[in-house]
Amino acid sequence: GDLHYDNVMVVGDKVSGLLDFEFCSYDFRAMELAVALSKYVGEDEPLELCERFVTGFVECGQLTEAEIDALPDLINLRIFSNAIYFTGRAIAGEDSLESLTSRAPAYAKRVKWVNANREAIKAAIEAKMAVMAAA
Repeated sequence: GDLHYDNVMVVGDKVSGLLDFEFCSYDFRAMELAVALSKYVGEDEPLELCERFVTGFVECGQLTEAEIDALPDLINLRIFSNAIYFTGRAIAGEDSLESLTSRAPAYAKRVKWVNANREAIKAAIEAKMAVMAAA
């Protein structure tokens, strides 16, 4: 899927609509979390935002230890897939090459942050899951 804050409509505190279905598919269940977190890792205070999102995620979803361990790589996979997606759109003439090149620095920043913080990302998810499991 492609459920992240750019594609979710909210009225008050309720989801009112979902947008942008071109990435909908069957995938690893941990990929849903990775897609959402891939947006937050590009923001200011990304770890705090990731922790807040995971707090909600664990209310309905639990991940295995292997899925948690893979999550930083899955986040990067999502970032790389965006680069490939916009490359394809440029080649097909659906977007300009500038559409990709303008995003490249942000993609690089995200990947660098994920790589530098992979243990913190995993620890945050593990901690949130432990709290939910204890409840």
